Amino acid sequence: MLKRILLAAGGLALVLYFLPPPPPAEPVREGRLVLGTLVTVKLYGDAETVRLPVERAYAALDRVDSLMSRYRDDGALRRLEQSAQKGVQTPAELAAVLARSQRFAALTGGAFDCTVGALSRLWNFPDALAPPDSAAVDSALALVGYEGLQVEGEIVRIGRPGTRLDLGAAAKGYAVDRMVAVFEEAGIAGGLIDAGGDIRYWGAKPDGRPWVFGVQHPRDPKRYIEVDDLGLAAIATSGDYQQYFEWEGARYHHLLDPRTGYPARACASATVWAGTALDADILSTAVFVLGPERGLALVAELEGVEALVFYERDGQLEYRASAGVDGRFRFME
Repeated sequence: MLKRILLAAGGLALVLYFLPPPPPAEPVREGRLVLGTLVTVKLYGDAETVRLPVERAYAALDRVDSLMSRYRDDGALRRLEQSAQKGVQTPAELAAVLARSQRFAALTGGAFDCTVGALSRLWNFPDALAPPDSAAVDSALALVGYEGLQVEGEIVRIGRPGTRLDLGAAAKGYAVDRMVAVFEEAGIAGGLIDAGGDIRYWGAKPDGRPWVFGVQHPRDPKRYIEVDDLGLAAIATSGDYQQYFEWEGARYHHLLDPRTGYPARACASATVWAGTALDADILSTAVFVLGPERGLALVAELEGVEALVFYERDGQLEYRASAGVDGRFRFME
């Protein structure tokens, strides 16, 4: 009898051993158009359990849009531009993002500058078909300068009349951070948010698989770069292939250098990893404008920040990576 039991148990063990492993847990997915882009949520949890947190997270996203979008005439950003010459009380979230933007503007010597709004409106991406004339660029450039923007707590003052603000390189990242906060407060153990390339994840996958991320190849849309989890929760990429037009043999893209008024030319793309999506969003733009040498030098000075930069030299696409990324990525077909 014992022998038969042992044989049966052994047979069961063999069957279980050869059975295929269970399929990986599928996340609950939701996608909506907000802030001018598709914002996708992937959550590991029961669909009914995550339903209410999803609605709250998108409500937080809508609030960021109402505060920080430059396309809304009824938004807080537009009201600030119209009345901030003497200093005005500003919503706490908007003031915090402006303050963070000013910190990086100073660190980069104006390579990142949220007062670039007059230039953004002049170039009019993504609808632009031709570059503006140089006189118009000079006029808009005269309204740009982070030194004229003062943020003290929730009091904001714009010193230069006519200055327009553009938080397009910060608001999406901040919105992603707010969404993650909503999900964590609701007890959602793990997930990922992608807002048009601004990505943040938290927790672990239920099946224990590692997080692996793909970065778009800047010149071949059929290829990508696979990057290991670097232990930094947020990723953002700025590239000259996202919004651009061709004019007289040259590519004009939406990533403007606030110091010149024209598209930055030093990089093809810059991907940055950071602890928050806000910082990754800002720094991907800053590194793109600064170029590979100065951009990676900035990254090396910052704690908890890594970067992968593609650029062209003598007609050839090259790349450079920060110390934490080097050796941890692969080119995929």
